Amino acid sequence: MIGRVVGDLIEATGARIAAAAPASIDDVRAQPAPLVAMSDAVYAEHIELKRFLNANLYRHSRVLRMTEKSRRVLRELFEALLEDIDLLPAEHRRAAAAAEAAGGRSARARVVADYVAGMTDRFAILEHRRLFDPDARS
Repeated sequence: MIGRVVGDLIEATGARIAAAAPASIDDVRAQPAPLVAMSDAVYAEHIELKRFLNANLYRHSRVLRMTEKSRRVLRELFEALLEDIDLLPAEHRRAAAAAEAAGGRSARARVVADYVAGMTDRFAILEHRRLFDPDARS
């Protein structure tokens, strides 16, 4: 499917460029429509697929439940680490303290956000469990 879309994009773009025959960048900018685009038929198929995936995959109740759980895990991790930087590994704890000294609480929040953003899904779940589940091992 990807090969079909990419191949069509290359072919349709070549045809548009040949038909427009731009001689300069200003000629390209003056075009009434983009020169780089899929053919109308493939674009229509592309839109149909996106609608199907939105309705049947991305908006599926199980996916939405997992998305909400993920949001909760990330929000709670961020809030806990922001409030107590001693929960961070030493390198990040030092960076958060230095950032706060230089730029205030928002700078500290940026360091914590960067730390959380760098976590894999598995690590974030384990860290959340370690911080919030009394039965989990530290």
